[in-house]
Amino acid sequence: MRAGDGEIELTAVEFALLETLHGAPGRIFSRDRLMDRIYRDHRVVSDRTIDSHVKKLRRKLAELVPDQELIHSVYGVGYRYETPAESD
Repeated sequence: MRAGDGEIELTAVEFALLETLHGAPGRIFSRDRLMDRIYRDHRVVSDRTIDSHVKKLRRKLAELVPDQELIHSVYGVGYRYETPAESD
């Protein structure tokens, strides 16, 4: 993935997670919905697995956009992506 002059490497799961969240900015996705989107083979994984992937993805995105949090937790519901703020 590239942003400006930076580049990060994502796993297939991280890419699918980012693609899902980025594709609908502002929309809240439950952990279950994210698992359905990411694990299309319907394997059994814990909903906390999503938390782990989000944590790793946030860390990688922070390398590209250090002053902005792009993936937000919505307590008791799931996660949402917010587009980066436009610089003036």
